[in-house]
Amino acid sequence: MITAQEFTTQLERLNRELNKFWEKEDKVACIRIAIQCAKLLNDVASPTFYPQKFILLTDILDTFGVLVYGRMKDLTKKHSGGKIIIEDELEQNIDYTLIPDKVQEICMNWFLKSSCIREVLPRVYLELCLVSCHKFMQRRVQQSDLMRLSKMVRGIAEPICASYTAAYLARVGYSISPDAKDYLMVLTEFSFLIAEKAIREGNSKCESEE
Repeated sequence: MITAQEFTTQLERLNRELNKFWEKEDKVACIRIAIQCAKLLNDVASPTFYPQKFILLTDILDTFGVLVYGRMKDLTKKHSGGKIIIEDELEQNIDYTLIPDKVQEICMNWFLKSSCIREVLPRVYLELCLVSCHKFMQRRVQQSDLMRLSKMVRGIAEPICASYTAAYLARVGYSISPDAKDYLMVLTEFSFLIAEKAIREGNSKCESEE
């Protein structure tokens, strides 16, 4: 088993590679790194290290989401004849019908790539880190989107993984729709259920390491 320092060094390397491949416009390599990071969140062999690993890995996923979002903004400006359509601070005033078809198509491809991931956990993380890009498909993120993702989280069997994924969903959900509450109720109910299940079945991974 690698040490925490070795793992941290490995993630720093992945983050550098992500930015390097993005500069080279190797989008396939970038999404592979993002998927790899999400899959690493399946590993709960060292529960006491999991919180630190969660922060490190989601930082990389957030970086990936920011890179894609910035790319969509640049493409929107390019394909709309130089007009700045997306203004983050004025999102409520965006005319989504002006988003060029080419940009919508490219953005949709990113979501299609994430939807093709077989495992539930990396699929949820990839969609969440890209969620702010919904606007480039002529739509805002809806309560129904957050509800759908919260129901997907319920498909994660491992209690620690499920709990942290729910926390990430709550964080992202609040950043895009602070008033949305229904999906949080689903996550809260699910959190109680997995805690009860872990206590009842004596899940060793939920206990402190000696």
